[in-house]
Amino acid sequence: EGGKSVVEGELTQDILSQPGFEMKKQVAFVETKYQNVHFYEAINTRFRSVASYEKSLSKDGSYESLHPELFRQDKIVFLDGDSQSSLYGEAVYHEGLVHAAMLTHPNPKRVAIIGGGEGATLREVLKHKTVQEVVMIDIDGEFVQLCRKYLPEWSDCSDLVGSTTPSCFDDDRARVYFEDAFQWFIDRFATVDNKKGVEGEDFFDVIIMDACDPTNDFVTKLYVDSTFVWSIYNGLSESGVFVAQIGRSSSHTGGIDETKMFKRMFEEVGFESMHIYDEVSLF
Repeated sequence: EGGKSVVEGELTQDILSQPGFEMKKQVAFVETKYQNVHFYEAINTRFRSVASYEKSLSKDGSYESLHPELFRQDKIVFLDGDSQSSLYGEAVYHEGLVHAAMLTHPNPKRVAIIGGGEGATLREVLKHKTVQEVVMIDIDGEFVQLCRKYLPEWSDCSDLVGSTTPSCFDDDRARVYFEDAFQWFIDRFATVDNKKGVEGEDFFDVIIMDACDPTNDFVTKLYVDSTFVWSIYNGLSESGVFVAQIGRSSSHTGGIDETKMFKRMFEEVGFESMHIYDEVSLF
């Protein structure tokens, strides 16, 4: 049930063959039940130099040695050969995904995260003091544990006001399920009364979908079955907000626009207001 060949995709294009990446090191490779996972360290010489990194390891009193955190190697995780997240790029992506939705809601207390296995989306949600509970559902529990081991910065809550633990996954406000997120929502919210979903699940003020690569089978379900879309709509509170990363707009794909398909689906189930925004520098 693993993913495609580990030599396909951006892994070979970006890391294995490009001269712009120096000091390349594979930290780990694991084939989980659902995907192939590569963890790499490297220096992208477009943004940082090997000399500065080496100077940061010295104790010569230079700026680099006094601020080594600014010159460290990048960490990159690849899923089925495609880049998923990087140390120097993840904050831009996750902040853009989370905070627009969280700030749109007047008082977000209960939040759901679909996917988000690295823990960074959870980290950004927990920065909001109004949050009382976050439910995160990711199908690949092994991947989550790998990220805790190799990418601890992504789920670091040690400096968050109100957090009770170094890891966001262990925060008292977090409830993490290793299940199919689509089915989790369908089981609870495909049909609901006006008080709670099935199994007494409360409605969410914000739902964040951080698992949406339009090229994979997981998201193909979204296009062919509206049951999940209805469950998202039913799972929101009265002033609820839903946000998703849905690929690239037509300005970046030469005419193929996944956003139009999503917009049509969500209009059909009753969402009253939809906004599309681009972030072009994520990696």
